[in-house]
Amino acid sequence: MAYVRNSTNLKQVDGGFLVKQGDVASTFAFSLLDENHDPISQLEGQEASITLTRGKEQLRKTAVVTNGAVTFNLGMILPAGLYQIEVSAGGYTFPSDDSTQIRITKSDKNLVTEEIHSLKELDIAEEVKKQLAGLSASEGGACQEIPDLLFYYNLGKV
Repeated sequence: MAYVRNSTNLKQVDGGFLVKQGDVASTFAFSLLDENHDPISQLEGQEASITLTRGKEQLRKTAVVTNGAVTFNLGMILPAGLYQIEVSAGGYTFPSDDSTQIRITKSDKNLVTEEIHSLKELDIAEEVKKQLAGLSASEGGACQEIPDLLFYYNLGKV
């Protein structure tokens, strides 16, 4: 089997592989390299799209290519796990491999991710009203077919 080299490569030049959940300030930097592991000079000053992926979850960041590298921080609390990193700039895609990953370890502070923040802000009672308002009577919405029981109770008292 012939050895196949990547035509583009990422090399981490700043930051670590392991970061604690909630560390939104640590800086990560990755060099954008060609197949010979040399910087691609024409990318200098261009905007790059950085994607961190864990399963179906993705975080997208942007950064300007400076000195052949992109530098970023997480900027938000992410769920613990192993994230692949992929960078796109100037029509090139720099794939993640085993050397370009970040592992976020669970914090002992019981931190809340953005996903949980959005659930906490949801007003359940208001959401139920909205859902029921959109349903017809046969689907479980407000039903006009149920008689006014108070009317029949008052008739019975007469």
